[in-house]
Amino acid sequence: METEYIYTVVREDYVTGERAKRTKKFYSFTPRLKVGGLYTHLGKGFPGCHRVLSVKEHLVPGCDWIH
Repeated sequence: METEYIYTVVREDYVTGERAKRTKKFYSFTPRLKVGGLYTHLGKGFPGCHRVLSVKEHLVPGCDWIH
């Protein structure tokens, strides 16, 4: 079993601190983001600055049978 981290992020203006109305989900298999942290360009589909609102861990079955 592998742990998948599901982050809830919201786009935020770096200068004014104004946040967008809608949130997005960012998926990762490494615990690399902190809740409350502000990150720039998380990847494709996440341009600009994003604030991490929450994180949820989800167990995913491993893919050992794929070689």
